[in-house]
Amino acid sequence: MRTNFLLVPTLCLLPLTACSPDGDGTDVADAGSESDTDTDTTDPTDTTDPTDTTDPTDTTDPTDPTDPPDPTDDCPDENFPPVSAHPANAAYPDPTLAVHCEGDEVIVESNGIPAFEFVELTPNPLGEQDWAWHFPQFPTLAAQTTEVPLLGPVGTAVNGLPFYGPNEGPFPDPFGDPVYNMIVDMCGGHTGPTEDYHHHALLVACLTAAVGPDEPSPVVGYGFDGFPIYGAVGCVDADCSDVVEYQSGWVQTGDPTTNAWDNYTYEASADPSVLDPCNGHVGPAGDYHYHATEGFPYILGCYAGTPTMNAGGMPGGMP
Repeated sequence: MRTNFLLVPTLCLLPLTACSPDGDGTDVADAGSESDTDTDTTDPTDTTDPTDTTDPTDTTDPTDPTDPPDPTDDCPDENFPPVSAHPANAAYPDPTLAVHCEGDEVIVESNGIPAFEFVELTPNPLGEQDWAWHFPQFPTLAAQTTEVPLLGPVGTAVNGLPFYGPNEGPFPDPFGDPVYNMIVDMCGGHTGPTEDYHHHALLVACLTAAVGPDEPSPVVGYGFDGFPIYGAVGCVDADCSDVVEYQSGWVQTGDPTTNAWDNYTYEASADPSVLDPCNGHVGPAGDYHYHATEGFPYILGCYAGTPTMNAGGMPGGMP
C-alpha cells in the first residue's frame, strides 16, 4: 500500500550541492581609430563592433562561441552528457539525445537506444523510440506528495531513457520488485512489451563520467516533477568537507517477489543520511533533490513536487 505524505522541508546538514562556474566578462572599449561606418566583421581587435563574432571579449553577443557561459542560463542541459554508440550494440541504431529549455519546461528528446551494452533479459526485443520528456525547469515542493505511476515512466535518466517505479507489471510476478527478483541488467533496466528500454535503478557508472570515492555523485536523472536525482553519495556540509552515502528509509516487511509496495514500509529516522518517503531531502542551500539509492524504491518513492504529464504513465496505487 502506498500513502501520500506531507513533506515538511527543513534545512539539512547533510546536503548535496552542485556548482557550475559562472561566466563574467566585461566589454573592452575600442582604443583603435576605426570609424562607426566600418563594416569589417572579422577584425578580432575591434571590440566595439557588435556584429563581430570573433571578439572574445564581447560577452554580449549570443552567437559568439568564444563567450563564457551565461550565468543567467538555468537550463540544466549540461547535466546530460553526450551519448555515443557502444561497440556491442552494432545491430541497433546509434543513440541520440537532445536537451533544451522552452518556456518554463525542460524537454529531453531521445531515440531510446542505450549508450551502454544492451543485454536482452526479457522476451522483449530492443526497439527505437521517439521520446520527448517534459518536466518543470523550476520545480517547487507541493503541499502533498503524489504517488509515482504504477506502470510507465516516472522520469528520465540523463541518457534520455525513462525510468519506471520499483515494481513490474502483472506478469510473470504480479507487481513484484524487479531488482529483488534480479530481472534487471547491470545498469538497472530491461526492455518492456513496447520494446522500450527503461531503468528501475540508476547507476552513476552507467550514466555519467566516473567520480572518485570521496566525491559527491553527479545528477543521474530528473523526476517528472522537475527535481534532480543525484547518485547515492552526497556532501555532509556546504564546503563538502566529507561525503556520506544516503540511504532509503523504506524497510522490507514481507516478500516483494510480488506486490512490491505491500512488502515495504517507510520508517522515519533521526539519522540525517536517511531520506524522506520520496527518497529525497533538502540541501543546505534550500534545494530539494532526490538520491538514487541501493535499497527500495531505488529512485523515487513518490513525487515531492507536481509532476508534468508525460506519455505512457499509469495512475499510481496498487491494484
